[in-house]
Amino acid sequence: MFLSLLFAGVILAAVALKYLVPRRPRCPQCFTIRDVEEPLCGECGWIYEVPGEEDDDYGELEEVDDGPLS
Repeated sequence: MFLSLLFAGVILAAVALKYLVPRRPRCPQCFTIRDVEEPLCGECGWIYEVPGEEDDDYGELEEVDDGPLS
């Protein structure tokens, strides 16, 4: 009984440490610590996603003239 309570306590402590301790952001590809000022990873060149900068510039729509319709 005591060993199962001890085991449950160890599991709960490990889960609490994993999710409650703040960690520094890392590169998702090479796991080096991320420099928040840089948009690229210094090790592997991964391009970080910057919040608020969506790629909405698709350019102008081009109309195609197929000639007269029959």
